[in-house]
Amino acid sequence: MAYVTEADQDSAPTVLIVDNNPMSTRRLSEVFRIKEFHIEVCEDGDKAVDEYIRLDPELVVIALDIPSLDGHLAALEMREHGGEGRIVFVTPRRLATLARDATHSAGAVAWLEKPVSSAALEEVWADVLGPIPEAPGLEDLDALYPEDRIKPQP
Repeated sequence: MAYVTEADQDSAPTVLIVDNNPMSTRRLSEVFRIKEFHIEVCEDGDKAVDEYIRLDPELVVIALDIPSLDGHLAALEMREHGGEGRIVFVTPRRLATLARDATHSAGAVAWLEKPVSSAALEEVWADVLGPIPEAPGLEDLDALYPEDRIKPQP
C-alpha cells in the first residue's frame, strides 16, 4: 500500500519513505513535510522498488528491516535500475553495524538511527545533498538475490 501527501507534485521534490512501522513512517513524514517534500509511503521492499521506478524520487528513506525484500536488497535493486535518487537508511540502534555496511554496499548517502528527528537529519543533510557514492554491492547482487530463486507470481 502506498500513501501520498497533498504537496504539489510538480514543484516539490519527492521522498519515498519505505518502512512498515506506522510510528516511524509518521515521524519521517513530519520531518520531510517541514522540508517541503512531496511524500510517498510504501511498506515493503518489493513494492518500494516498483514505486522507485514509477516515481523516480529525489530521495528514498528506507528501513533495513522491512517485509518481502529487505531494505539493503531493495536499495541495490533501485541503484541497479539507475536514476539519481539518493538513498538514506533508517534503522534501530541494534542494527547500526548492518546500516553502516549496507550504506557502503548500496551507495547510500547516509544512515540515521530511529527514531529520526529533524536535528539528526540536519546533521547529515550535507551528505544527503552531496555526491552519490558508488554501490560496490551491485557486483554481488546476483549472488545475494539470484534470478533462479525468484518465483513468478501466478
